[in-house]
Amino acid sequence: MGLTAAVARFVSNLGIGDLPDALVAVAEDHLVDSWGVMLAGSQEDSAGILREAFQGPEGPSGLVGLRLATSPPAAALLNGVAGHALDYDDTQLSTSEGSVYGLLTHPSVPVTAALGALAGGADVTGEELVTAYVAGVEVACRVADAINPRHYQDGFHSTGTIGTIGAAAGCARLLRLNPEATAVALGIAASLGSGLRENFGTMTKPLHSGRAAHNGVLAARLAASGFTASPDILEARRGFFRAAGGGFDPDKIEDRLGQPFFLQEPGVSIKPYPSGSLSHPAQDLILAMVREHDLGPDQVRRVLVGTNSNVLNALIYHRPRTGLEGKFSLEYCMATGVIRRRAGLLDFTDAAVLDPEIQAFIPKVEVVVDPELEAQGFRHVRTRVTVEGTDGSTRSELSEWARGYPQNPLSRGELDRKFLDCAAQALTPGEAASALRAVRQVVVAPSVRKVLSALQPSPGERPQGAAVASGAGAS
Repeated sequence: MGLTAAVARFVSNLGIGDLPDALVAVAEDHLVDSWGVMLAGSQEDSAGILREAFQGPEGPSGLVGLRLATSPPAAALLNGVAGHALDYDDTQLSTSEGSVYGLLTHPSVPVTAALGALAGGADVTGEELVTAYVAGVEVACRVADAINPRHYQDGFHSTGTIGTIGAAAGCARLLRLNPEATAVALGIAASLGSGLRENFGTMTKPLHSGRAAHNGVLAARLAASGFTASPDILEARRGFFRAAGGGFDPDKIEDRLGQPFFLQEPGVSIKPYPSGSLSHPAQDLILAMVREHDLGPDQVRRVLVGTNSNVLNALIYHRPRTGLEGKFSLEYCMATGVIRRRAGLLDFTDAAVLDPEIQAFIPKVEVVVDPELEAQGFRHVRTRVTVEGTDGSTRSELSEWARGYPQNPLSRGELDRKFLDCAAQALTPGEAASALRAVRQVVVAPSVRKVLSALQPSPGERPQGAAVASGAGAS
C-alpha cells in the first residue's frame, strides 16, 4: 500500500473507540484553546476586513464570536483567520533532534475551523467531531514532521500548506468518506495549500490558516462528489513531499499514525502568550527575572538574548512598529517584559508597541546566535537571557521548555482562564462561562450545533473587549 493510501485508510477507519481516554482529554483541551482564540480573533482588524471583502452567502455555519452565519466554506475561511489572527493558537513540536521544531505548524485551528463549519450544517455528534479532529491533527503533525526541514527554512508557512492537508483529512472523516475518496481529498488539498513566511507580521499570516480550513472543506466536499485527484499525492515523484520539501523521512510517517497519537507524544504546545512561539522561552525568563529581583527599566543597562539561528530566521522584526510585528520581535517581547511585567492580549496592539517608553527601551536589547545553543540543534527552542544591571550586576538564565510545552504544560485552570480571557473580547462573562462549559462537554454532546451556538453572542449589549493583560495563567 502506498503512503497516501495508508494515510487515507487510517483516517477513514478511525473511530472514537480507537482513542484512549487520556487522548480525548487532551483533544478537549486543544478544542478549548482553539475556539477560545477564535473568539478573541473574531474582533481583530484582519478578521473584520476579510468579512467586509468576502461577501459570502448566508448559510447554516455560524461565525465564532459573531451573530452571523454563512456557507460552510466561507465560515471555515473566516473562523480560520480569526483563530490565527492573534498568533495565540497551539504549535506542533518535533520528534527528533534533526528537525526544525517540527516546522512550527499550528495544527488545531485549520482543522477545528473546517470541522466546525461542516458541523454547522450537518447532524454531527461530539464523538464524531472529536474523532475527526484527532484524525486531522494527526495527519497534519505527521506530514509536517516527515517533510524535509527545507520546506520551512526556505519560506513555506506549514500552517497554510500542511494545515490544508490536515483540514482535508479531518473533513473527510467527518463526511465519512471511504479510503479511496479520502485519498482524493488529500490529493486535492495538497494542490490547494499555500503560504509564505515572508508574510509573518502581517494580516496575510492568519489568512494562511483560514485558507487551509476553507481548502480542507472544499477538498473533502469535492471528493465526496466524485472529483478526481492523484491517489498517491504525498509520495509521488512530483507530489507534495518532493515538490514542497525536496523529500521526506518515511520513518516519521509510515506506520506511525496513531502509534502513538501525536497529541500525546511528543505532544502539541499551547501558548501562554499571543506571540510567535519561538519567543516564549525568552519571555518566560525575562518575566521571572524582573519579578524575582524586582527589576525596573531604569535598573537595566542591557538585555542579551542568545538563541539559535532558526529562531532569528523567524523573529525578524528588530524595530517593530505594529502589534503584528511585535509578535515576531524578541526585542519587543523583552521590552514589554521589563516595563510591563506581562505579555498578554493588550500588549500586542499597535499602541502598545509604539509606547514611547517601550520604543526607548528596545535598543537596550541585543539578540545574537549563541554558539553553544546553535551546536545543540533545532528541535527545541533553547534560549539564554542575560540581564546586565546599571549597578554592574549580571543575571543569566537558560530555558529549554517554555510554559505550555507538554514538558511544562499549562494547568487546566490556566487553560480555562485563557479561554475566558479570549472570550471576553466577544462575549459577556455569562456567555463566556456557558461557552466554556459547552466546549468542555463537547465529546458527549448529542449535537455539536449546540456547542457551536454557545460560541456566538446573544442579542443585546456587547462587551468592550475587557481582556486580561497578564497572559494565560500569569500572575
